[in-house]
Amino acid sequence: MTPSASIENLSVEPKKEAAAVQKFTEKKVEKMAYRGELSSMDGIGYNFENIDLSPLPKFHEFENFPDCNLSFDKLKPKTSPEKLLKGFHDCVDPIFENQLNKLNATHFSYKICSAIEKCDHISELQNVAIEEFKNDHETKWGILPNCKEENMMVTLGIGHDVKAEVLLHRTLPNTKFYGADPIIEPNLQLYSTFGKFFPFALGNQAGMNRFRVLPNQNQKTRKYTYQDVTTVELTYFLKDIANLTQIDFLWIDIEGGELTFLNFLNKGKQLDQAGITICQFNIELHPVFFDKGYEAVYNFMNQVLGENRYIFLKPMETGKGVYRLFFINVEDQKCVRKFLQ
Repeated sequence: MTPSASIENLSVEPKKEAAAVQKFTEKKVEKMAYRGELSSMDGIGYNFENIDLSPLPKFHEFENFPDCNLSFDKLKPKTSPEKLLKGFHDCVDPIFENQLNKLNATHFSYKICSAIEKCDHISELQNVAIEEFKNDHETKWGILPNCKEENMMVTLGIGHDVKAEVLLHRTLPNTKFYGADPIIEPNLQLYSTFGKFFPFALGNQAGMNRFRVLPNQNQKTRKYTYQDVTTVELTYFLKDIANLTQIDFLWIDIEGGELTFLNFLNKGKQLDQAGITICQFNIELHPVFFDKGYEAVYNFMNQVLGENRYIFLKPMETGKGVYRLFFINVEDQKCVRKFLQ
């Protein structure tokens, strides 16, 4: 095992971006997402158009679903969480134990996506439909519920792009959306069309913190910069501001800020202590931008494997030292009954 690094004591001083990473993050966007009248609140001129929120065919299917009763197991479940967890571990454990543990944390992180990609195709997942929700710059994943009740969806880091959230909104009725980003425009106008927008960053403590953000700018380039932004502690936001106890869909893309609270997602940590359950979440991890970032990610994923709460799928490298994963809760009974049975 690689020597561990404490996530709580993780340095949040951003590292100087390598040329390859900077080139990736400044990648040109050929298609403008929104056109029409300019917003008076947008300093450089983000072009908006009306967002189509009309229901998709699947919306009407969900309208006919029975109300959720999550107090008992389904008679004919799509899959067994025990078998799903075992199948995942049978696939991923040898990769961690026999191959990647021989590497240091940095090389482990570089190789993680290609190494575990095959675990997306285990037989225990064949009856679980994992849906795509695409933005202009990324893909989010989600398992839709098998019954009808109010769903909770949280976006941490909007990044001037809400196409995936709009697709989820048009697909799944009875969903409340909560989105947070320290850059107000154009995120306020985009997200407020269908959900509640909060103008701050999320971290492991409140205050003013330096984070890597996508500033208010013309979208011909997506050039990130470091700024001091107002930060709210993650658990306080979810419990005391949004008043959430169960989050059905959580999408995290906050340019490295996730490393400051990554351990909140582990068993017994702050989210558990606050009584907050997450059924599934997408996360983009940015270890390249932080001192000891690779060690933090390495330790987090090893701990996830040992806790048997989540399985993780859909690995994708989006830049050197930047990659995405999709986590599914196979432990919580309500989450299992709502999404996996």
